[in-house]
Amino acid sequence: MHRRSHADAEAGRVLLSLAADVGADLLVMGCYGHSRTREIMLGGATQTVLRDMTLPVLMAH
Repeated sequence: MHRRSHADAEAGRVLLSLAADVGADLLVMGCYGHSRTREIMLGGATQTVLRDMTLPVLMAH
């Protein structure tokens, strides 16, 4: 298990960074949306991972 403290970091970027750090070949994650307004203002991990992915990603809802 890996633990990180990134109070100000965006969750999607932290996931991608950790995947790179451990040499992962695949990132598996659940993808859940929030209201459009909330995602515009605060962003979303799913949106970030899709935009910036550096490895294959399997998403399930």
